[in-house]
Amino acid sequence: MPVARDIMSPAAECIGGDDNILEAARKLTSLGVGALPICGTDDRLKGVLTDRDVVVKVLGKSLDP
Repeated sequence: MPVARDIMSPAAECIGGDDNILEAARKLTSLGVGALPICGTDDRLKGVLTDRDVVVKVLGKSLDP
């Protein structure tokens, strides 16, 4: 049975928890992905930001990215 390590991308990109939404959206676009892991200063996973998060929680509420 394969494990996640067997199928994951070796050079995964992440965003920092303090990065702003506009930077994150640009990174999603430039990488052509729909989700990015959020990494803390300790290089540990803190969460995941999706393109849906940007649309629903920022643009859908008329917030300034």
